[in-house]
Amino acid sequence: MFEFSSDFDPNSLPNWLSESSLESRWKILSTFSFPNINTHISLVLTDDESIQELNRVRRGKDYPTDVLSFPLSFDLTPWELPPNKKENFGPILSLGEIVISWDTCKAQAKSIGHSEEDEFFRLFVHGFLHLIGYDHERGEEDEALMKEKEDLCLDLVLGP
Repeated sequence: MFEFSSDFDPNSLPNWLSESSLESRWKILSTFSFPNINTHISLVLTDDESIQELNRVRRGKDYPTDVLSFPLSFDLTPWELPPNKKENFGPILSLGEIVISWDTCKAQAKSIGHSEEDEFFRLFVHGFLHLIGYDHERGEEDEALMKEKEDLCLDLVLGP
C-alpha cells in the first residue's frame, strides 16, 4: 500500500507528483526490496514551516530540513538490498512515513543543478533507506553503504 498526502493544491504540482505516478515508482522499489511481501508506506509532501516544526518536536532541531523518516519496522540492523533472505512479516509490512519539504526540494534542485524530479526521488530514496535501517550518521562506513544503496535504488526508481 502507498499513501500520499500533500499540503499543496494538486494542480500546482508537476504530473510526476501525482499519487498514481508516485505509487508506480514505489511499486518498483518495493518489489525489488521486499519481493512477495506486501508493504505499506506513507509519504507526506509539506513546506519548510511544517517540516521545521516536525524536526523541532521529533528531533529537537529547530530548523527546516529536506526529508524526515519515521520508521516502524527496522532500527539498527538495515534490511539487505538486494534481499538475500526470506522473512515472514505477516500480512503487511508497515515501513513508516517519509516527509519531504517541497520548498527545500525545489531549492536544492536549483542549487545542485538537476531537476526537481531527480531531487525529489533522491530525497524519497534517502528517506526510504532510513525507514529500512540505513543511517549515514552512524559513521563513515555506514555513510558509504547508504550512498551505495541510494545509487542502486535511484537507478531503479528513475530508470535508465
